[in-house]
Amino acid sequence: MKELHCPACGTPCVRISSGSGFVEKALNWLHIFQFRCQICTTRFQARRPKSRQTSQEFDRREYRRLRTNLVASMILDPPAVDGLVSDISMGGCTLQATTSLPRGTFVKVLLHTPGGQPDIRIDAAMICSIQPSTIGVKFLEFEPDDKQRMGQMVLDLLAYEKTAPRVSA
Repeated sequence: MKELHCPACGTPCVRISSGSGFVEKALNWLHIFQFRCQICTTRFQARRPKSRQTSQEFDRREYRRLRTNLVASMILDPPAVDGLVSDISMGGCTLQATTSLPRGTFVKVLLHTPGGQPDIRIDAAMICSIQPSTIGVKFLEFEPDDKQRMGQMVLDLLAYEKTAPRVSA
């Protein structure tokens, strides 16, 4: 079967997206599925026989989380909460930090990128989950330049993941 590519940016980094409406579920019977580009975030439909027979079927996320070690700051009004990002995608991240902020709090996030690259600023993000040592953050709004740099960082992480040596026990 021919590899599927994003119609907007041309990358093969696409992921099937779960449909929630009646029309999307009906289209699934015809093997027409919703896909989401992992780089530019474009959502599109494509006909793919037997696409739902992957292990991804049980994952609700539209974006695949990638392991990383980045320093980030959550910015409230004047105070900031620093932490380490343990996984990231175009849709959100897991931040290793403790805070007393409740779920649903809107924050700004500043990702400190390595190698002297400009920091990536997420203008609107929401705290979606709080565990004893981690915070789940959903990204809501980027400036176009920051979104492009974030897409490049995700693409680099995907490329690294494919070439990283595998350790087997």
